[in-house]
Amino acid sequence: MDFRPSNPEQAPSGGVGDPGARILVDADRIEWEVYDESQWDFRMALDWDVLPQTENPGLIFSSRVDRRRVWPAPPEWRGMSDAQLLALCANARSMF
Repeated sequence: MDFRPSNPEQAPSGGVGDPGARILVDADRIEWEVYDESQWDFRMALDWDVLPQTENPGLIFSSRVDRRRVWPAPPEWRGMSDAQLLALCANARSMF
């Protein structure tokens, strides 16, 4: 199954403007947008070739260089430090 967005240069709508999203910058100065896949709605799903996971949603890390997913989304992810989230991102599975 291919998880690539129809247009990889576009961030999912609802990302940056989404109050549930967090922005992180890693040691390589790459900006990552982090959001819970369970919070997606149909407008965001239209940017993708496949629908988001609804049975077992993950935590999505999206940047200009990659898009990664951690399953399942840690329930406490919003309370995690930037360093903890970046560690999750470093070990996350690439969606490409």
